[in-house]
Amino acid sequence: MKTVKIVIALGVVAAIGVAVLPLTSYAAETATTNVTVNIQSTLSVTATPAVNATITNNAAVNSTMAPIVTAITNNASGYVLKAKTSHANGPALQGSVSGTIAAGVPAQGESKWALSGGDLSGYTALSTTDTTVKTVTSPTSASGEATTFHIGVTAASDLPAGNYTGTITWTISARS
Repeated sequence: MKTVKIVIALGVVAAIGVAVLPLTSYAAETATTNVTVNIQSTLSVTATPAVNATITNNAAVNSTMAPIVTAITNNASGYVLKAKTSHANGPALQGSVSGTIAAGVPAQGESKWALSGGDLSGYTALSTTDTTVKTVTSPTSASGEATTFHIGVTAASDLPAGNYTGTITWTISARS
């Protein structure tokens, strides 16, 4: 009889275990959540607000004007920096008197001005349409990447004395 009681006790325990087993296997379920964060591409450009120089007629190229342009981007492909003149008289520097300094490669004896630096090879005359002056193929640091450009200017012997002014507009775009 003792064996029968043990068998019955084991049978009851097994039956309870089997009855509980389905309950415990359904007690835990899982679900997933996919997380996507879209980091927007950022672009920023700053430039030296003003540069000036005093030059002499018929002298060698003066390139002391050196605007610094700082570009910042987190774009994985980098950026393209462009420059153009953006003043009413087109690419020429307008004098406070009757003269102008034309956009062109500066040379002694001529009244010309142009930009060098970045990816430009030598002096390049700017126009009122964008000229690519630098291309970078990777993101910059958080503090940006500074590039020094040089503005070369010459004045012919007959250029009237006075101030000659113009504006350079710098544009940064994401490289694709």
